[in-house]
Amino acid sequence: MGLHNRGFRNIDLLLMPFKKRPERAVEFKHRPAQFEGPDPRSLAAFNGGKIIQYSEWRDVLDDYEWFLVCGSNLIEADFANSGRILNVHAGLIPSVRGLDSFKWAILNGMPLGNTLHKIDDRADAGEILFHLPTPVFPEDDLHTLARRHYENEIWMLINFDTLLDRREVLDLPEHEATMRMPIGVEADLIQAFETFKDSHAKQ
Repeated sequence: MGLHNRGFRNIDLLLMPFKKRPERAVEFKHRPAQFEGPDPRSLAAFNGGKIIQYSEWRDVLDDYEWFLVCGSNLIEADFANSGRILNVHAGLIPSVRGLDSFKWAILNGMPLGNTLHKIDDRADAGEILFHLPTPVFPEDDLHTLARRHYENEIWMLINFDTLLDRREVLDLPEHEATMRMPIGVEADLIQAFETFKDSHAKQ
């Protein structure tokens, strides 16, 4: 919808096979519900686009300048390494990589932000195109900060073309990619938030 509102039309959607897994129990839900709202087919029709099955990616690869990741399963290496797939990762690559990046950044006292990057066959290690730090304010709680962080992620996807022209990239150290944060560790995250905020909040 954001792309539509910017004037983009004929937005085609490449759909992967999908099987909904049981919802994980978490102490803190840092992203809004991902399975509510219009069906992808309705979105494609609204934008004058069409649905393409993922199995056809080789046939259509040369028809598009960019593919935007709006959620996916594992992408085959040949497709991932095509240099055509853009993603916004919810962490500042290469320092904050992997799953639950928002949570791990706070727990580990790392800077918070999102990264527009080209994907390849490695975990959150493709060419970095733009870093957007997420501001932290003294009045924030975990929910307001998580919402701002998520909204920035979506804004970057919507404005990917303008960000490609700007190319603002931070000099950051590389760290290993993380796995899902265990629910037992999330209690530590909640306890660590005030310390994180004291260190990173804009005064």
